Amino acid sequence: MKTADGLVRMVDDLGFCFAFTGESAYPIPAAFDHLDTRSDGRKWEWMWGWKDELAEKKRLYYGKLLVKKPTFVSLKMLPTFYATFGRAGDPDDHLEDVRAGRLSEIARRVIEFLAVNGETQTKRMRSALGITSQEGKSDYAKAIEELQRLMYVARVRAVGEGREDYNYTYDLFVHRYPETVRAAASASSADAMTALLAHLLDLAGGVSEAKVTKLFDWSEDRVAHVARRLETKKQLVRVGGLLVLPTLG
Repeated sequence: MKTADGLVRMVDDLGFCFAFTGESAYPIPAAFDHLDTRSDGRKWEWMWGWKDELAEKKRLYYGKLLVKKPTFVSLKMLPTFYATFGRAGDPDDHLEDVRAGRLSEIARRVIEFLAVNGETQTKRMRSALGITSQEGKSDYAKAIEELQRLMYVARVRAVGEGREDYNYTYDLFVHRYPETVRAAASASSADAMTALLAHLLDLAGGVSEAKVTKLFDWSEDRVAHVARRLETKKQLVRVGGLLVLPTLG
């Protein structure tokens, strides 16, 4: 793969993958490993531009999703990811996560700011929210990562030149991907999680429940429930502590 079109085809074929380097502990392909050049410099140059260009054009989704690492998701698979949260896409969806402690106060403020102001640059949003200290900036960065993982907020485009000026604009996920939210409405969270686990097994062949828990940030109980659903459907078997495709077991 040595073109942006090739990357889109790869992500469409895989459904989801790590954008840059993979994690040996998690059996997910990494797009970086499939670039057709021996030059690491060229790999970074290609991928650094493509991740922004293709996400801005909505040819694929890019954000910190799987184990908080940069992730590519095909637009066809994106509704399945969104449906795992069981949200309707309503303006007050985030309040339950705030009350449960899954979202920080800064995260809440970011959501409510974007709901009113729409797509905004990181630096402008921090300024508008009165976040100026280094500690505040660090807490803001953590909040943005959490909001991406929970699919409340999505990157839109990269702006600025050079290391000091380079940053992203963000918008609410429901504003950026309304078609995804509509497509997700027809699936229950249990069905979406089942579909994602089945797809993971297609990619990996086998994986432990503990790795599934960390990869998707699901509770142990929910992973066990989804695994039992696939086991009942004879779409997985248990071998040596792993969830495995029946054809490999």
